[in-house]
Amino acid sequence: MAGDPKDIIIGQIQNSVSKMMGSSSSALMRRAGIDASHKIWPELPTGKSIMEAGEIMKEGIKGLGGFGDFGIVSDDGGVAKIEFKGCFFASLTEGSGKPCGQQPICFFGFGLIEETFKRITGIQTKVELVKREDTSETCFEKATPR
Repeated sequence: MAGDPKDIIIGQIQNSVSKMMGSSSSALMRRAGIDASHKIWPELPTGKSIMEAGEIMKEGIKGLGGFGDFGIVSDDGGVAKIEFKGCFFASLTEGSGKPCGQQPICFFGFGLIEETFKRITGIQTKVELVKREDTSETCFEKATPR
C-alpha cells in the first residue's frame, strides 16, 4: 500500500523507536497519544453518548492522516466497538517485526482514542485491538470501560 510521505516517515520513526526501546515503547506511545488529544483538539464537546462521540471523533481522526477511516460502529452494553478501515500503518507490520495492535503507532492511537473518548463522554476506557482483517483492511477494536 503506497502512502503519504509523512505517513511513511512516521512509520519509519515508529519502527526505529520500537527497536530501540523494546517493550517500554508501548507505554510511552500510549501516553503520547493521551497528551496529543489535548494538543490536537484543545476544545471538545462534553456529556455526549458513545455513538455521538464516534461521530465527533470520525472527522478529527481522519484529518490526522495515516489511520484511515475511524468509526464507532456499536455500543455493546457500554463497550464501544471500533473499526479502522484502510490504516496505512498496518502495512508496516513486516518492517516493525510486530503484529498489528502491538506496534508503537497502535499504542499512540489507543491513547489518543482513550483520552478523546473520555473527554467527550466522561467514560474512561482501555482501547485494544480485537482482530485485524487483512482482506478488508480493517482493524476491529474495543473500548472497554475501566
